[in-house]
Amino acid sequence: MNETKLTVKDSALSFLINFILCQLSVIVITIISFVIYQLCGLDTSNFSLFLNTGLGYLITAVSLYLTMFLVFIYFNKHKNNKITKKVKIKKLFFYIFIATLSFITLYPIITCFDSLLSKLEIKINTLPYNLSTKNYFISLISLVIAPAICEELIFRGLIFQGLKKYGKSFSIIISALMFSVYHMAISQAIYPLLIGLLLGVIMYYEGNIYYCIALHMTNNFLSLTLSYFNINLLFNHWTYILLAIILFVVYLSVVLFFILKKIKTPNKQKFSTNEKIYLFSSLGIMILFWILLNIP
Repeated sequence: MNETKLTVKDSALSFLINFILCQLSVIVITIISFVIYQLCGLDTSNFSLFLNTGLGYLITAVSLYLTMFLVFIYFNKHKNNKITKKVKIKKLFFYIFIATLSFITLYPIITCFDSLLSKLEIKINTLPYNLSTKNYFISLISLVIAPAICEELIFRGLIFQGLKKYGKSFSIIISALMFSVYHMAISQAIYPLLIGLLLGVIMYYEGNIYYCIALHMTNNFLSLTLSYFNINLLFNHWTYILLAIILFVVYLSVVLFFILKKIKTPNKQKFSTNEKIYLFSSLGIMILFWILLNIP
């Protein structure tokens, strides 16, 4: 069977179709859960409370990330898309260290951004349920392991790979932008963009999705654990804001250095008209959704 490489069309369609199917899967699983709730003779007035528990969110998350995984399988089928290599343990721990370092670097930036949104009376996304010890361990699946694997398969294993032949800078920046827009909230616009740039750099230079998954998983684990212990490092003092600005500049400078670093790469290919239509239409539709969902 002939195998072909992923194209921009694959990247654009997988981006849009993944979003639509994930939203539909959440709606379907919610309806099914509601019906089961009724059949069990439970008080349906408490159904919304059930969805806002760790178990309720886990059921939704399983549907969501299973859909993402199936979308990856579908678009990756019969494609010559090599995204895995043998993992080197030393390098794996190196990227776990990089994840920790990037989290420490980005935390002041994000908390200052959240503080600004709060003053503008814009809703900040928080955990959908009370993070008890039981919910913490449930969340290791729904908020750490599953999203790290499935989101990386879609964004670095599929979308990024389809864009890669059009240049390093283009593929890293556009895939990071898509990753940011996909989160569909103002409060989650900056962090996914910044971490997405780093993940794109790693995927470009390593060509190994396992390192991206390790970094993503470590990042989510640190965020979840910080919330569990109710550690809030948000300070309103101007020196903290200054620190955030300095760290932002340093982080962006390091990432951009690797994005713009000149290395021997295959000649960039030119976009066809159809590829431009697919890419910018899908991105445009998602940005429109983003704007509509974030209008006060």
